[in-house]
Amino acid sequence: MNPFDERILTTPCLSDSSASTREERKLRKVFEDTYVAVTGGAGFLGFHLCKKLLELGANVKIYDNLSTGNSKNIDDLTQKKLEFIRGDVRDLGALENCVKNCEFIFHLAAQSSVPYSMIHPTEDFEVNARGTLNVLESARKKGARIVFTSTSAVYGNAEKTPTPEDHPTQPISFYGLSKCVAEDYCRFYHKNYGVEVVVLRIFNAYGLRGHGVIPDFLSKLKRIPHKLEVLGTGEQSRDFIHASDVVRAFVLCAQSQKADGEVYNVGSGTTISVTALAKMIIALLNLRGVTKLFFTGGQAWAGDAKLTHADISKIIGDLNWRPLLKLKDGIENLLSQKRDTGQSQRSCRCE
Repeated sequence: MNPFDERILTTPCLSDSSASTREERKLRKVFEDTYVAVTGGAGFLGFHLCKKLLELGANVKIYDNLSTGNSKNIDDLTQKKLEFIRGDVRDLGALENCVKNCEFIFHLAAQSSVPYSMIHPTEDFEVNARGTLNVLESARKKGARIVFTSTSAVYGNAEKTPTPEDHPTQPISFYGLSKCVAEDYCRFYHKNYGVEVVVLRIFNAYGLRGHGVIPDFLSKLKRIPHKLEVLGTGEQSRDFIHASDVVRAFVLCAQSQKADGEVYNVGSGTTISVTALAKMIIALLNLRGVTKLFFTGGQAWAGDAKLTHADISKIIGDLNWRPLLKLKDGIENLLSQKRDTGQSQRSCRCE
């Protein structure tokens, strides 16, 4: 019997507290009828962010070249107040035209595959560094505020864990390096031109329509329930953060004056080994005693970090943000949504 077809899971309520209601009300005042641009809006996090912005009443412009984004993500969003512009962040003219009346730019468009960056460093640089420069220049001319999506990959193999924002950046992949360069451009534009910009270093995001190790495991177990191949030794550890929590960080920092010019980690503040993650998923699917783990050994891929673990005290203190969904609940949520939607395991590299 296939546990993917049989297991019925309920989606946990994230929060129905009065504090959450007040937060929602405040955000609606900021975004309702406001024009915002989301580069990479057809990607995994882009979809969830656009969905939230539309719920808050914003007029949303998605700017995406669909190289790794999925047009279905756009089709599944409410079309009222939504405009899709097919364009590349390397095209400054088209980008400027897109953001000309926008108060906020959420910059998610990226080449975000670590293995791909190790093979194609030039393309990785052009999209992540030059593309971000174009977004900053567009914002400078139009007076828009930017929320820039960076990554925990800027830390490389961090010497201190949990890793705070003031930890030295020492990337071990071209992807992490190009994001470091992009962060430097954000800092320079903020300091020299007064461009309002917030940098979010996203750790290992997961959720519906996502990519990475969690959907990879689910896809493998759906095909072959009795065997699960794990890349590397399984000892590598990750700080997983649900897409809904990442989206809350996006919208909260966008409206906060205190966040202007700041860099924030966005993670759960916890870490779990890939082996323990695999065992958790196997248990949730009632496959204990059925599935055997197999490890490829060595490094999972070139540029892969051994451990990610965010220190999130800064974003908690400045923005009163904290993750609401624990990993186990988030995976149960994901399994339920996949069953309900019949989502395929399509992988994409877009942020």
